Amino acid sequence: MSLANMKGYSVPFSPGGTAQIVGGLPWNFGVDILSIQYRTNPVEIAKILPEPLELSKEEPDVAYVWFGDWQGLWAGNGGMLGVNPERTQYTECLIGVRCSHNGVEGHRVVYIWVDKDFSLSRGWFMGFPKKIGIVHMGTRNRFLHDLNPGMQSCGPGSKYAAYCESHGERLVTGSITVKERITQKQLPMPFGTDLFHTIHFPTAELNSDKPLVHQLVQTVSSNIKFGELWAGDGELNYNKSLFEEHTAIAPKEILGAYMIPVGFRIEGTKLLHSYV
Repeated sequence: MSLANMKGYSVPFSPGGTAQIVGGLPWNFGVDILSIQYRTNPVEIAKILPEPLELSKEEPDVAYVWFGDWQGLWAGNGGMLGVNPERTQYTECLIGVRCSHNGVEGHRVVYIWVDKDFSLSRGWFMGFPKKIGIVHMGTRNRFLHDLNPGMQSCGPGSKYAAYCESHGERLVTGSITVKERITQKQLPMPFGTDLFHTIHFPTAELNSDKPLVHQLVQTVSSNIKFGELWAGDGELNYNKSLFEEHTAIAPKEILGAYMIPVGFRIEGTKLLHSYV
């Protein structure tokens, strides 16, 4: 069979195209985020920023964690909730840092764990360094808490915890004690700034160490909508692992914690720099 008769945005290609691990752009998302922002060692942040990225000029020592309960739809599977909702839902924990590119302030996800293969693959296509993990969140289905007679509604004094584990090791644990409602304008930077990532695909060709792709890209998003936003006091702990390096940017000072329900569309990426 000719390649023209094989269909799919991603592998595995097949005659019908439905075997692909993830479908094509645009990708539409809704996510309930528990975010904790903190200060860490800027020297360690600089070590994980590839050129031409630089430390943030405004806050070179700021990093953050997002625990996320996600729903994602790719082009053509908008009705998947009525067919197989498991293929739209996943959880995620990411660690990001502030940075800049040519004087433009932005941020970069440096470590990230997800619990579904389609999310991992889609992330690699965009430059997110995703790995498999498991995330548990006290905020899951929090919009049902008003109906649960044994639970406090989200509001001042309510507390939610989350943690991420991978291959049997607990890596990140965080929590928020809610204090007050906030507006979108009160969300801290780098939320809303440019997102810079590295798309990298190594080669398996004999006698070659030149990667197939190695690019710095910017994520292009649209249609951003926010739900009810809350801020509060946060707690955050990183646990050591022989197979992870996230503790190098462990928190030194917690700046705040936030509950952020948000929806948006990813249109694709824009090439900023090619290393190959």
